[in-house]
Amino acid sequence: MFCSDSMSDMKERIERIKAIQDNWMKSEFASPASDSQIETFEKAANVVIPESYKDFLRLSNGAVLFGGDCELFSVDLNDKFRINFDYSDGSVPDELLILGYYNSKHICFDKRYDSFIFYEYENYDDIKEECLAFSDFYEVMDYIIDIAVS
Repeated sequence: MFCSDSMSDMKERIERIKAIQDNWMKSEFASPASDSQIETFEKAANVVIPESYKDFLRLSNGAVLFGGDCELFSVDLNDKFRINFDYSDGSVPDELLILGYYNSKHICFDKRYDSFIFYEYENYDDIKEECLAFSDFYEVMDYIIDIAVS
């Protein structure tokens, strides 16, 4: 189950994104996902979603941010843009769980290193030291917010 403090922290980040009002930076958030929807998706897709991303899903089951520069994927099995959708047609390694994209990079969770990364078609093991890595999805949200307001 989830911690209410983490939910309020995620809600704060979502509200910060909603406050960015430039027309071309408009963001849209989906309705929340229930815990049973998340569990059903995990079983059907044979994945384990990191807890900090589940916190996001409990507030918004997917989102299109900053006029489409960023998309966060859902647990809707009928949605093309659901978790693990690879728009690059298979170039993302299986060790990475695709949660969305930011510009031309996939937002992924690396199960091997228990970290979130922005991935763009390189051999990740060769460039790991050069990649931005985040310990949880809250840090990913902070990063994309900082870029949007800079």
